[in-house]
Amino acid sequence: KTDVKIRCNRPDIFILDKRQNRITLIEVGITSQDSLQIVETEKLRKYDLLANELGLIYKCNVEIIPYVMTWDGIVTKYHKTYVKRLQIPMNVEAYIQSIVLKKTVETISFDRRRGLESGPNAEESWERASLSVILGAEMHKQPTPPLKQGKYKKYLLLILDGITTAKEPTTNTKEELELEEEIEVVEMM
Repeated sequence: KTDVKIRCNRPDIFILDKRQNRITLIEVGITSQDSLQIVETEKLRKYDLLANELGLIYKCNVEIIPYVMTWDGIVTKYHKTYVKRLQIPMNVEAYIQSIVLKKTVETISFDRRRGLESGPNAEESWERASLSVILGAEMHKQPTPPLKQGKYKKYLLLILDGITTAKEPTTNTKEELELEEEIEVVEMM
């Protein structure tokens, strides 16, 4: 019973690079703008104890990289250095942000349709959030893929795994058609 019990022992992404004798722990998070810096710091420090233990066990360097952005695609000033360390090209970064924006629009629309947000300011709040997301999405169109994709493809798949899931093609129900009409109206504003 000499082992140390580690509470935070399951990072979002764990990469063991035996060639370079390095472990990379990646923590992905989507949050509000108010708590962006706090969440990034928490994710950076959350696995310190685990990183120390892994370094001792595998006798290698351990690096913790937080990948945090807001629901409308805003990042901190340190985000650029984390992306460089992950070797993610700019167009892939823009694509990740566009996926976050699209998922945010889906969530807002779903919540609005279900009536989860109610009260006197609900409509105004929804319109403001939708407009913010749509304006952000226009800035982040889907990028053209780089010529050498093999090197970066695995990182993109690992990062996107925590953000989005693949969907089976289905026929549109009446509710889905109404949702599409709702989104089209917002985009025309």
